[in-house]
Amino acid sequence: MVLGVNHVRADVALRGELSLDQLPLLSALYTRLKREAGFEGAVVLSTCNRTEIYTTEALAVDRVAALWGETVGVRPAQFVDAAYVHGGDGAVAHLFQVAAGLDAMVLGETEILGQVKAAYAVAQQQHAAGVLHRIFQAAFKAAKRAHAETAISERALSLGYAARELATKIFGDDLPERRVLVVGAGAMAAKAFRHLQDASADVTVVNRTAARAEALVASAGGRVAPWSDLASLVASSDVVVTATRSPTVVIPTKWVRAAAPLRRGVPWLFLDLAVPRNVALGVGRVPGVLRYDLDDLDAVVQKNRVRRAAEVDAVRQILREEAARLAREMDTAAVGPVIRSLREKAEHIRSDELEALWRRLPDLSPTERAAVEQTTHRMLTKLLNDPMTSIREWASVPDGPVYLDALRELFRLDAPSSQPQPD
Repeated sequence: MVLGVNHVRADVALRGELSLDQLPLLSALYTRLKREAGFEGAVVLSTCNRTEIYTTEALAVDRVAALWGETVGVRPAQFVDAAYVHGGDGAVAHLFQVAAGLDAMVLGETEILGQVKAAYAVAQQQHAAGVLHRIFQAAFKAAKRAHAETAISERALSLGYAARELATKIFGDDLPERRVLVVGAGAMAAKAFRHLQDASADVTVVNRTAARAEALVASAGGRVAPWSDLASLVASSDVVVTATRSPTVVIPTKWVRAAAPLRRGVPWLFLDLAVPRNVALGVGRVPGVLRYDLDDLDAVVQKNRVRRAAEVDAVRQILREEAARLAREMDTAAVGPVIRSLREKAEHIRSDELEALWRRLPDLSPTERAAVEQTTHRMLTKLLNDPMTSIREWASVPDGPVYLDALRELFRLDAPSSQPQPD
């Protein structure tokens, strides 16, 4: 089962309130989930564009929503209309689509696969993944096939690349002459920084922790400026990209309103890639200023969707194949214990009867005993051959579980084996 919100159903503000991308919040939610009766496993995926809780249907959806709300301080009533729920095969299909990039803001992006893997790794560290291990491994395999066998991720795009495209659209060939400021040094800021560097832009990075900014520019060039100069850096830049984890606005409207008249009609672009937002909403209302956030970038990536749309059907076919493979594996895993149990019970009965026979006929020679052993073994093998074939076939039919339950009842496989009666 999966309960979540994403960029399609919830705006930036709500996604920010529901975000679980901080380890203390993640740990708190995992602790709450593991205390629930019936808990079998959970993986929490939280990115800029989505927060999703994968678990099993052993937990009630309402209860999972309540625990999520308790963790982030938001009542379920405030986000239930924006949330979606998938169960069973639908949940597996959703996970596969997310991992393959079909449900991403930038269709086919590979970044999300790394985020899903990271989320699963954290769940393992929290000893929470449980029974979801096989499903997530299958999702990784399906996504890898999709990217390798189709062109869904060609010209790989990310939100950072979309930011570069928007800057290029506004400034055109003049972008290399424009001053770009990247505020932040995390993963999202790093992607935007590198894409803008690739466009030969003049990029300066500022971050509260200067060492992280210095590490970022060390591999690709650029400059680092102190956080204390942020206001003046904003005023002197043509493009400002923000991607910090600050819970509050870092660029207020008053800074922009004061400096805007000095630009003399030159466009001023703000790209806010943070959740929650780093740039005040009022900035976008200042004359001559363009403010875009994560949701606005959706318009930029539409062209990329068109390029990749032809690959979607091929990707979906791969995902269906891998989902069917997973279902067969899980069904086979279900019949395996029944096969072993039936064989073990039959062999246990044969062994007990042979022991009783040896006691009744103590004068049998080793050769005679071996002949009896071989004969009874062949008889047992032939007797079980057809039932074993049928049991394996049940793994792929809809009524298979019903047949398995009947077989367990018929042979009383869950009960202790009967002991031979004394002579």
